[in-house]
Amino acid sequence: MSPADVLNELKEQGFVSPDQQAKIAEVEQSKPFSLHWELRAMLYAGILLLSSGLGLLVYDNFDQIGHGALLTAMAAACAGCLYFVWRNRSAWTLAQTKSRSAFGDYALILACLLFLTLEGYAQYQYTVFGTRYGLVTLLPAVLFLPLAYRFDHRGVLGMALTALISWVGVTVRPLELYLKTNFFDQKTVFSAITLALVLIGIAFGLQHRRIKPHFTYTYLTVAGNLLMVALLGGLFNFEGFRVVFIIGLAVACFAFDRFARREQSFLFLLLSVVYGYVGLTYLILEYAHLGTYGMLLYFLLTGIGLVAYLLSSYKIISAA
Repeated sequence: MSPADVLNELKEQGFVSPDQQAKIAEVEQSKPFSLHWELRAMLYAGILLLSSGLGLLVYDNFDQIGHGALLTAMAAACAGCLYFVWRNRSAWTLAQTKSRSAFGDYALILACLLFLTLEGYAQYQYTVFGTRYGLVTLLPAVLFLPLAYRFDHRGVLGMALTALISWVGVTVRPLELYLKTNFFDQKTVFSAITLALVLIGIAFGLQHRRIKPHFTYTYLTVAGNLLMVALLGGLFNFEGFRVVFIIGLAVACFAFDRFARREQSFLFLLLSVVYGYVGLTYLILEYAHLGTYGMLLYFLLTGIGLVAYLLSSYKIISAA
C-alpha cells in the first residue's frame, strides 16, 4: 500500500482527522528522497570499471610499460588501498560495524580486485605458482576471508567463498577446469555438495554463536546456489545416482522454502522454486515423452502455476 492509501484507511477508521491527514500527506510529499543505494551502486560500478580498465591496460601495454613496473604499480595501489582501509577501521566486534570513512568499503573491494589482477598477471608472466593451480584460487580465499571478518565486508566474504569454491574444483580436476564444465565429473559434484553443506553448517553455527550473524545470508546465498547447481549436475549426468540426487534436491528445496518463510526472504524462496522447477521439468521431459504439443501445454500450465505460487508466497512473506 502507498502512503496515501494508508492515510485514507486511517482516516476512514477514525484514527486521524482530515487536517491531520493533509499535514501528514504534505510532509510525506516534501520529505527528501534518499539516493543512498543509487550512489552505492554507482561507486561499486565505478570500482568494477576501474579494475576492468586496469586489466585491459595491462593486457594491451605490458610490453611497453614493462612487467616489473606494472607489478610494482599494482602492488603499490593495492597496499595503498589496504592502508586507507586500516587507517579508517572501526573497533573489532562480533556484531555488525561500519568503516569510519564513507569510502572504506569501496577501497577494500578495490584492493581485493587489484590483488586478483596482480596475482593473475604474476602467474601468467612468471608462473610463480608453477603448475599448482589450486594455490592461485586458494590464496585469495585465505586472504579475503579474514579481511571480510576484520572489516565487516559481505562483498569480500562473497569473493572469498567464490575463490574457495573454485579451489575445490581446481584441485579435483585441474586440467579439465578450462576444457569443460566440472559437473560432468563425479568427484567434483560430490566435492561441491560436501563444501556447500559444510559452508551452510558453518553459517548456522556462527549465527548461533552470534559471530557476525549478518554474514549468514551471504554464506547461504553462495553455498545454496552451489548446492543446487551440484545436485542438478548430478541429476543430469549420473543416472546411477539419480534417485539420490532427486531426494537431495527435494530436501534442499523444502529446506530453503521453510527457511525463506521463516526469515521472510523472497530470495531463498525463489532459489528453492527455480531449481526445483528445473529438476522436475528435466525428469518429466526425460521420462514422460510428452511430444511437441504436450511440452507446450506443460510449460504453459506449469509457468502459470509457478507465477501464481510465487505471487501468493510473496504476499504471505510480505504480510508476515
